[in-house]
Amino acid sequence: MSKLDQARSILDAGRLVADIHFTDTIDDAQKAAIRDHLLDQAERMKSGLDDIKDDDDAGYFLAVKYVECKAGWIQMNLQLNYQTVLRGEKDEFLFNKAAAVAGFLGRIEPVVCEDDLDTINTMLLRKMRG
Repeated sequence: MSKLDQARSILDAGRLVADIHFTDTIDDAQKAAIRDHLLDQAERMKSGLDDIKDDDDAGYFLAVKYVECKAGWIQMNLQLNYQTVLRGEKDEFLFNKAAAVAGFLGRIEPVVCEDDLDTINTMLLRKMRG
């Protein structure tokens, strides 16, 4: 099975949300909102992969979508870190969402080109100055 076929399989909605674990600090509506967020991310990835027939372009598309999700995860973690340090507590919804996105990224990483992952992580994990 090609990496792109593996990605399509990973992005299957039923399997994607089945393994999400939440803390008991958020309610069912918040859990549903997090599931919906991940399902939207997965559907947009899968839709793009289904539309793009060239394997190189599909791999590039997957890498770009990975960047989008990873950047969002980094933003959530930075915010959570400051909440914890400055207030001594964190937004539980954001904490659960960040954890769910981290799990999603972990499932996608094996099907993103390793060279692309190295480039993406080098860029995103380096503090940038505006």
